[in-house]
Amino acid sequence: MSIRRSRLELHADILAAIQGGVNKPTRIMYNTGLAWMSLTQLLQSLEDQGLVEVSFSSGSDKNGRKTYSVTEKGSRFLAYFNKVKDLMESDISSSIVDVENSG
Repeated sequence: MSIRRSRLELHADILAAIQGGVNKPTRIMYNTGLAWMSLTQLLQSLEDQGLVEVSFSSGSDKNGRKTYSVTEKGSRFLAYFNKVKDLMESDISSSIVDVENSG
């Protein structure tokens, strides 16, 4: 059984994929395990928030292939998200150790 990801986690997964060099929509979809419709909605949300930029392979013609890149704001978001995630995971693991040691 898989655990559902929050919208925040989905945004972070997409940003991490793009930052890792996966910049075409179909590749992002496969890398993140998202359905096409969900991915397009999330990418639009990230673009609207200024976390990703879209460029087209044929210059300004919007009929070209889309590629995505993470903006500075997107990089900061991802860094903060990962810090919070690491902090939460370390707190959870230390709580488990405390419970095991007290029992």
